[in-house]
Amino acid sequence: MKKILVCFSLLFLLACNQNTVEELPTAVGKLGSLVIVSDDETLKTLNITLQAVFLQPLPYLPAGEPIFEYLKPNPETFQKLFYNHKSILVLVTNDNQEKLSELLAPISSKTIEKLLNDTAPTFMFKANLFAKYQHVVYVFGKDNNDLSQKLLKGQVKLLESLVDFELKDQSEKLIATNNNKNIGYENKIKKIFGMSIKIPEMFVLRKESDSVFWFQYDAKEQLKGEPDVLKSVGLIIHSYPYKDTSDFLYSKIITKRDSVLKYLIPGELPGTYMGSTESKYYPPRFRNIIELNDNYTSKIRGWWSVMGLSQAGPFIRYVIHQPKLNRIFIFEGFVYKPNINTKERDLRLIESIALSIH
Repeated sequence: MKKILVCFSLLFLLACNQNTVEELPTAVGKLGSLVIVSDDETLKTLNITLQAVFLQPLPYLPAGEPIFEYLKPNPETFQKLFYNHKSILVLVTNDNQEKLSELLAPISSKTIEKLLNDTAPTFMFKANLFAKYQHVVYVFGKDNNDLSQKLLKGQVKLLESLVDFELKDQSEKLIATNNNKNIGYENKIKKIFGMSIKIPEMFVLRKESDSVFWFQYDAKEQLKGEPDVLKSVGLIIHSYPYKDTSDFLYSKIITKRDSVLKYLIPGELPGTYMGSTESKYYPPRFRNIIELNDNYTSKIRGWWSVMGLSQAGPFIRYVIHQPKLNRIFIFEGFVYKPNINTKERDLRLIESIALSIH
């Protein structure tokens, strides 16, 4: 008999969850996917609102890739097929509480009543309810109209929370399932640069020197009704001396990037190489100042191309100040998927890996 039994009802799942997280099944689902659970009437009534909130195109990618793709099961279908999905959104009103009673079991009736009647868009979050590396987010409204208004009014916080939870869960999952194949490189990077990052086991070292490391993950993207297409996700780690605050100017960051990658990643033809690209034909670049594990970090989203060839894709670059060493630590991930408009999944993979910088 298998050690982990299938739980046929959410009530039994909740009983399982009273034990340790390790006894739960591992969450499933692709990055950038979401399961939205409610009664049939609410899902139908809020269809336009859900499209407006979750299918917004990401500004840093072409072809209108949405923030989230989603499925909309009712409670019965959710219980059978989707309870172990990694990201779940539950839409609750006065009228559907009974239908959602099993999903609402972890929340007290007093709290539910308060949130249903709250005029502000307040959300509740639960981690690892039915699976490991899972977050369940609840949104409450008196009726469908109130629920719709709260989703629209609170969409920025809601989307940020869902993405943050997804990255956190994915990072923990990668670390927990890593077989330490790349632990030697992690330690070497720490020794050379004074800072390191956990490299998932599916990444293979492509190049190594005292100044830069390049790892790459090559796989196939499965497309419905079409042949599988090869994709690549690369990780670049390097470091250089910090001079002054001008090192965090956007122009200097990009200049330094191109000076390193020109020699590190050559194109398929002689004289071609990877470089940063910016024109009206490519998505705009975005720069954010963030705190990453207590480190002052400049996060750049941009677009690369192989100079002289029609190859291009998105990248995310983390520029971290190391004041004690007076240096700049760089972690970058880039994605190459020819003719595939599902790049966001791999960008979020890169972002989840970045959370392990230490």
